[in-house]
Order: sequence, then structure tokens, then C-alpha cells
Amino acid sequence: MMRYKKVMLGLLLSFVVGFVCQLAHIPVPAPPVLGAALLVFLTSCGYWLTGRYLQRRELQREAP
Repeated sequence: MMRYKKVMLGLLLSFVVGFVCQLAHIPVPAPPVLGAALLVFLTSCGYWLTGRYLQRRELQREAP
């Protein structure tokens, strides 16, 4: 449950930063094209999924 909470908090924070940047008329600290934004998103997903995989693998090693 805690893992999903961190992901949801990260997504919420990214939306808040984007919203504030739009209101303040400053450039968003992200790539301006969809392909680059997807690359950043998928890299984040890969990082998260790899962490989950390694955690499960470690728990399986510890199990009798």
C-alpha cells in the first residue's frame, strides 16, 4: 500500500508543479514535446518497477 501512496504523491506533486508553472508563466521543468515527456514517464515507471522486482526477489530469498 505504501508503494502506491508514493507513486500517487509523486504524480500529484508533478501536476501541482505544472499548474504553478502555468499560473506563474514560467517554463515547465519538463520536455516540451510528448515523446520526451513519455520517455521521462517511462523511465520513472521502469525505476519503480525494478525496485518492486528487487524487493520481491529479496523476500523470496529470505523465505524458507
